[in-house]
Amino acid sequence: MWPDGGKKLRFDWKPGSIVVPPEMWWHQHFNAGKIPARYLALRWGSQKHHYHMAQNEEMLKDQREGGHQIEYKNEDPEVRQWFEDALAAEGVQSQMDGYFKQNQYVIPER
Repeated sequence: MWPDGGKKLRFDWKPGSIVVPPEMWWHQHFNAGKIPARYLALRWGSQKHHYHMAQNEEMLKDQREGGHQIEYKNEDPEVRQWFEDALAAEGVQSQMDGYFKQNQYVIPER
């Protein structure tokens, strides 16, 4: 996670971890483990944050379109390399490219 233009910080997480990014810091979630993982992101609509739907839609747009999301195709190369290095250390290969075709998310078949 990092503030705009600031130093990137890495926080390795495990089951039971809680990571709270400071307000308006960029952050991404990665699982470099051999088994699937889930995370729970708490945000808009909470008692603390009262956002209107129009603001939520703006927040979910790609940062290159003025929003607050980092799309897979726009990930910072340094952050992507951290992920790839962590995968290699675990003997795991990234499956992300299989979920994206021509910059569109593809729901995997089960």
